[in-house]
Parts: sequence; C-alpha cells; structure tokens
Amino acid sequence: MIVHQVFAQIYEGEVKNVMVCDNYELANWISRATYGNEAFAVDCLQYPCSNGDKYHDGSFYHIDPETNEEILIEYVPTQEEQVQELKSSNDELFIAMSDMIGGAYNA
Repeated sequence: MIVHQVFAQIYEGEVKNVMVCDNYELANWISRATYGNEAFAVDCLQYPCSNGDKYHDGSFYHIDPETNEEILIEYVPTQEEQVQELKSSNDELFIAMSDMIGGAYNA
C-alpha cells in the first residue's frame, strides 16, 4: 500500500523540486502554479533524482559535474519486484540443478 506519492516538478526539462503529494492531479496543479503552465509533475518514487537533474523522453538524467554528460538515472525496483525477481531466479536454479542431478521437476 502506498501512503505517499513522490513527484518531481519539471520545468524546461529540469527537475526544479521533488515533493510528496497526495495525488498526481494536485502535484501537477502545484507544479503549474509554481513554475508556469508549461511545468508538470512526474512520479519519481522509484528514481533517485534531485533538483537540477534533467528529464526528457520519459527518463531522468543526472549531469556528471566533471564531464557535463547526462547519465541515465536507473529505476530502483520495489521490494515486491525484488522478491518476485528472486523467486524467479530460485525457480530457474532449482530446475537447472534438478536437470544436472538427473531429477525431474514438475511445476
């Protein structure tokens, strides 16, 4: 259950602020009221973005201070997604081990 939602306020391709808000519509309204009609909100709960980062083409980017290059900010899976991924990996390992020792696995 999600209690709070986290949104990045985007204006001119830049993360201007990261805020906690009850819902997207309110976050979007606050973004437009604060930065102008071209501003918008983007759900960023699973992305470690911060003020000054860039947003375009549906992705967040951090600017490397040494090279001034954009570095993609990777999605951080939820705990539920991580558990599901581990379960899938364990199932695959179990099947592979069964095949190696000559056993049969029936799902």
